[in-house]
Amino acid sequence: MILIFLSITYSADTIKFYPDKKRVVLIGDAEAIDKDLKVNAQLIEYFTEAKRMIATGNPVLYSGKKTIYAERMEYNLDKKLGIVDNGKTKTEKGWFWGRKAYYTEDHSLYIIDGRFTTCDRDPPHYFFYSPRMRYEPDKDIVASNVFLLIMNIPVFYFPFWMSPSGGKRKSGFLAPSFGSQSYGGRYIKNIGWYQTLGEHADMTFWFDYYTSKGVMPHFEFRWIGMGNSSVNLYADYIRELSGRERWKINGDGSFLLTGGIKGRYRIDYASDRELYTDYVPGEVTPLIQDAGAYAEFTKSVKNGNLDMLLRRKKNLSTGEESGVIPSLKYTFYNIRVGPINIGGKIPYQRNINGEYFLYPGASFSMSKSLFPFNFSGSFHIDGFHASNTLDSLPYTGYHYSYSFSVNTRIYALSTFGLFMFKRFRFVYTPSIGYSFSPPGDSVQLLPGTPFSIPRGSKGLNIGLRILWQAKVNNKRMDIVSIRNGTSYDYENNRFRPITISASSSPTKNLNIGFNTTYNLYEKIFSSRNVNISYNGKFSLDEKRYKFSLRYSLTFDDSTFNQAADFSTDLPITKKWSGSISTHYDFRLREFQSTKVSLKRDLHCWEIAMSYNKFGTSWDYGFTLSLKGIPEVKLEKNTLRFFFP
Repeated sequence: MILIFLSITYSADTIKFYPDKKRVVLIGDAEAIDKDLKVNAQLIEYFTEAKRMIATGNPVLYSGKKTIYAERMEYNLDKKLGIVDNGKTKTEKGWFWGRKAYYTEDHSLYIIDGRFTTCDRDPPHYFFYSPRMRYEPDKDIVASNVFLLIMNIPVFYFPFWMSPSGGKRKSGFLAPSFGSQSYGGRYIKNIGWYQTLGEHADMTFWFDYYTSKGVMPHFEFRWIGMGNSSVNLYADYIRELSGRERWKINGDGSFLLTGGIKGRYRIDYASDRELYTDYVPGEVTPLIQDAGAYAEFTKSVKNGNLDMLLRRKKNLSTGEESGVIPSLKYTFYNIRVGPINIGGKIPYQRNINGEYFLYPGASFSMSKSLFPFNFSGSFHIDGFHASNTLDSLPYTGYHYSYSFSVNTRIYALSTFGLFMFKRFRFVYTPSIGYSFSPPGDSVQLLPGTPFSIPRGSKGLNIGLRILWQAKVNNKRMDIVSIRNGTSYDYENNRFRPITISASSSPTKNLNIGFNTTYNLYEKIFSSRNVNISYNGKFSLDEKRYKFSLRYSLTFDDSTFNQAADFSTDLPITKKWSGSISTHYDFRLREFQSTKVSLKRDLHCWEIAMSYNKFGTSWDYGFTLSLKGIPEVKLEKNTLRFFFP
C-alpha cells in the first residue's frame, strides 16, 4: 500500500492510522520518503504533529550519498536531526559505527562510544575506539582519547586524533612520528598543522623535538598557478642545546610574467653543510659543498632568444662566495643562406666583484650529398673581452676553428642464406674528417671567467662502422654493429690507439657489448670489456616473475675481473611478495652488496621488511602500516624511540 501525506510518501504491507494520537504506523517492508531522505524498516512510526519518525527492525536511512544501518533510528523532519542506536555507516575513509550517533542536516555524525576502521571484514581485524567522535563530510574526522585495538586487544593510545575526510585537501593536524637516531637522540617529529589556502596553495608549520638537541621548527609553502607557474619554499631552524644556531632554506619555482617572459628560480642555502646529513636518520647523504640561489629569465624576441641569469653561490667549506649579476645572452635563430646554416650568440656576464666579460660568437655549417659521398663542414669564430685578468689588465681577442668530413656507404649482399636467415647484408660506412684550431693568445684569466682561450689543435679522424644484418621472415634484423676509429696526433706524429666497440641484440631482451683499444705501434690491446645483460619474465603456477641479469668481464694480459648483478621480483604467494638484488665479485668470491625486501599483505595492514648489506656493513628495515591511513605506521625507528 502506498500513501502520500503532505510531502512524505509512505508504503508498507500494512498501514495503520491513529488520528487521536496523530500517529501513523507502517508494518512490514515499510518505507518513508521525504525529499532526498528515505527510510526502510520493518516497522516505522510517524508522529504527524511532531514530524518525528521512529524506525525499528533493521532500519536503513538513505540521505544523499550516505547510508546508515542501525538497530533503532529516530528522525525529526523539521529539525533534520537523527538519533541512531547501534548504527553503522560507510564513508570515503572507512566504516563508522557507535552505540549512539547524532545525524545532522549537513550529513555530519556525532558519535558516542564510536569505532572506526578501514577493514571490510565483520568483525574487523582492527578498529579505533573513542568515547566521542565527530565526522564532517569533506572536512575532517576528530576524536579524543583514541585507542587502537587489533583483534580486540588495545595496543596504542592517542589523546587526540584529527584526519581529513573525503578526497580534497583539507586543513588539519599532522600525524606525528617517533624514533631515534645517532645525531639528536630520540625524537618526536611532525608535530604541527597543515593549512589549505584555496585551490592553488597551502602551507605547513611543524616542529621536531630531539632529546639531545632541542626543538627544530619547519615551514613549507606551496603554490601552483596558471601556465606552469609555481612557488615552493621550505625553511627550518634550530638552536641546539649547546647554543649552536643552524638553519636551512630551500625553494624553487617557475613563473610567467607579462610580455611573454618566462622564468624559474632556486634557493638552497644552509648554515653549514653537515646540517643536510645530521638530521636525516638512516640515510647516507653526500655532504653538500655549495649553497646558493639563482633566477633565470627568458624571452623570445625578434630573430632570436634573450636569456638572463642571476646567481650567487657560497662554498660551505671555505666560505668563499661567487656569482653573476647578471649574465645576459642573446641567441640568434639559425638562418639558412643557400646550403649554409648561420647561427650566433652574444653573451655578457658581470661577476659580483665587478669584472665583466663579453664573448660573442658566430658559426657557419653546411652539408651536401654528391653520390656516393656525403660532405659536411663548419666554421666557428669567437670574440673575447675581459675587463680584468690575473695581470690586472683588460684583454680583447678572437679565435676561430674549422672542420670538414666526408663519408660514404658500401653495401655487400650475400647470395645465400643459413638456417632461418634468408640473406645477409653488410653495410660499411667509412669516414674521414679534419679539424683545425690555431693556438690562442697567452693570457692568464681570472677564476670564474666564463670562457677559456683555446690552446690550438689540428686533427685527422678516421672511422669505419660495419653493420651486419640478416633477413628473417621478410624482416630486417641487425645482428652485430662494429665501430672502429682513430685519429692522428700531429704533435707526436703518430696515430692514437684504435678504439673498437661492438654491440648485438639477438633478442629483444638480450644485449651484448664489447669495447677495447689497440695500439698500432706496440701491437697490443688495452683492457677488454664485455657486458651481457638480459631482462626476462616467465609465469609459474599463475604467478608472473620478472628478473634482470647483468654480467661484466674486464681483462688484459695480467688481470682478469668479472662480476654479475642479479635482481628479481618474487610473487611468492597471494599474500607474500618480495624482491632481491645482489652484486657478486668473482675475483673476491663474495657478494659485495645485497638487498632483500619482503612484503606481506595483511588485508587492511601491510608489513614490509628489508635487509641491506654492502661490504661488511649491513642494515635492516621494518614497517607495519595501515593501508587506508598510511600515516598510521610502526617503523624500526619508532621501536628505537621506546627501546633505545
